[in-house]
Amino acid sequence: MNNDIYLKLADVLGSLPNGFPRSQSGVEIELLKKIFEPDEAALFCMLKLRKETAREIAERTGMDEAELATRLAAMWGRGLADCDPSGPERRYGLVPWILGLYELQNKRIDEEFARLHAKYIKSVGPYFLAPHPHMMQVLPIEKELVPGNNPTPYEQVSAIVAQSQSFAVNDCMCKKQMTFLKKPCEKPREVCLAVSDKPEYFKDHPLVKRIITREEALEILKKSEDAGLVHMTTNTRHGQFFICNCCGCCCVQLMAARFGLPDTVNAHYYAQIDESLCKNCGTCSEKRCPIKAIDAVENARRVNRARCIGCGLCASACTEKAISLVRKEASAQVEPPEDEMDWYRAKARAQGLDISRYE
Repeated sequence: MNNDIYLKLADVLGSLPNGFPRSQSGVEIELLKKIFEPDEAALFCMLKLRKETAREIAERTGMDEAELATRLAAMWGRGLADCDPSGPERRYGLVPWILGLYELQNKRIDEEFARLHAKYIKSVGPYFLAPHPHMMQVLPIEKELVPGNNPTPYEQVSAIVAQSQSFAVNDCMCKKQMTFLKKPCEKPREVCLAVSDKPEYFKDHPLVKRIITREEALEILKKSEDAGLVHMTTNTRHGQFFICNCCGCCCVQLMAARFGLPDTVNAHYYAQIDESLCKNCGTCSEKRCPIKAIDAVENARRVNRARCIGCGLCASACTEKAISLVRKEASAQVEPPEDEMDWYRAKARAQGLDISRYE
């Protein structure tokens, strides 16, 4: 098979703000061959981050509009293009590898894909976690916040759910991959929420497992908290389109934090233990903290603030009410970009990239 189109595809993905670094082994090309047919790869390279209708793409490229509409719809169904199905015409656009193409393979993943991706991430994984802005931000368990913290809406699961009108759920892609790698996770799998502020957004959507109600979404969030999963979403102030519920054994960001890589997610809070109330039972450190950020000290437990992501899982399980969530000092706060496109621009600036051709 001719590699030229896949090398071009890798270059396009590498020129996006999220990046697609090349490995010494070239496993990333095998990944692209696994999911893209050559004609799909060629069409992907013609898209922009700013979503366009088939008509607009046809006018820009000289391609046939009807043929484009058919091909783009098929690519969307295979998780190979982004699509906004709301409005009078569907609009299609580029999607990066992470967060993007990888997650969109949820219905297509098999053991070969899982092993190829694991090999790729093992060689280049830290690249996806730097530089700023972060890819994801932590949404704390709200009832554990110290009174007076006044969280902003983008830090609150409840606010994101309240402003959304459509809800769907998928199985966690990371947990699915680990299952194929013979390292299954025992925590709940059907916990990856998709949300939209547009009504009936997921009607006939090819990439969701099932459409759910607002009430079902809240139930999944509560189940996730009980199971020790971390709420995370896009690192933006507006336009959140998913709420992940992540574990420390499968999520790349949390795994990196657990193994000592600092500052992998945007965390607005930290946990604080009142050692005078702590009974040193170890529940917080041994069963609840997903990144091992709580240490044993004499007759108590103590939070390692340099590692804590402020998720609140430790506080919600503390029977002595010795743990609370405290907002970080203003100097330690990192305000997210406004929306997805603003995030792309900020990420591009941090890497010295020019993405004007994709806007």
